[in-house]
Amino acid sequence: MAHMISCREPVYQGWQNAVEYLPQAGIHCLEAAMRPLDELREVAAGAKAHGVTITTLAGGANFDKPETLEAYHAALAAAEEVGVKLFFTSANGTEQPREYYMERLRELAEKAAGHGVTISLETHPPFCQNADQMLQTIEAVDHPNVKINLDTANIYYYNQGLNSADELERVIDHVASLHLKDTDGGFKSGNFPVFGQGIVDFPRIFKTLDAASFQGPLTIELEGPVVGGKDLAARHEAVLGCMAYLKSIGAV
Repeated sequence: MAHMISCREPVYQGWQNAVEYLPQAGIHCLEAAMRPLDELREVAAGAKAHGVTITTLAGGANFDKPETLEAYHAALAAAEEVGVKLFFTSANGTEQPREYYMERLRELAEKAAGHGVTISLETHPPFCQNADQMLQTIEAVDHPNVKINLDTANIYYYNQGLNSADELERVIDHVASLHLKDTDGGFKSGNFPVFGQGIVDFPRIFKTLDAASFQGPLTIELEGPVVGGKDLAARHEAVLGCMAYLKSIGAV
């Protein structure tokens, strides 16, 4: 089935470069960083001019820092203004009991719902490090506007003895988005190569997505040596390599 392939803004070191290069790779969706409304309007207009749509905003919600949450609240309103329905979120908090953060997440979900936005929680500790934590968080928050962003490489980065294809199967009913990222599989390894050069079982990942008729954004995320210190041409070449691999397995 057809999939919505997107790419993270930092891969191209900024949205201006991203919206110029992405259509050349056959990608017309962008995950943009959260920013003030006037700046986000500029990004949305610039993207549209190149045939690119912002499908997700990306930002963090640190429940121990009121100023971070204030910025997040403003970003939810900005997302509604430019028509973005999904907010990729790294949620953090370590100073209070877990129940406190689940309640804060529920409150944030209610605010997001008021803006027509769904929060998609990244595969990060302390709330979504693996499928066990994801399911616990989803059950505790118990709100339709909180879902999961499954990162295919972070499962290996933050855990030992787990497989991202296994973890996706366990949480697929709660997944709103994915970050597509390959890895050498090492615990806390920052080596995230071009797709197909690591150990992520992408064919099985897409088999699970297709079985669930998944229609959310699948966002290419390239980090580490594959893009670190590289110019735009090299970064774009890595994206082209990822797309070529996805085509080779029938994913796009």
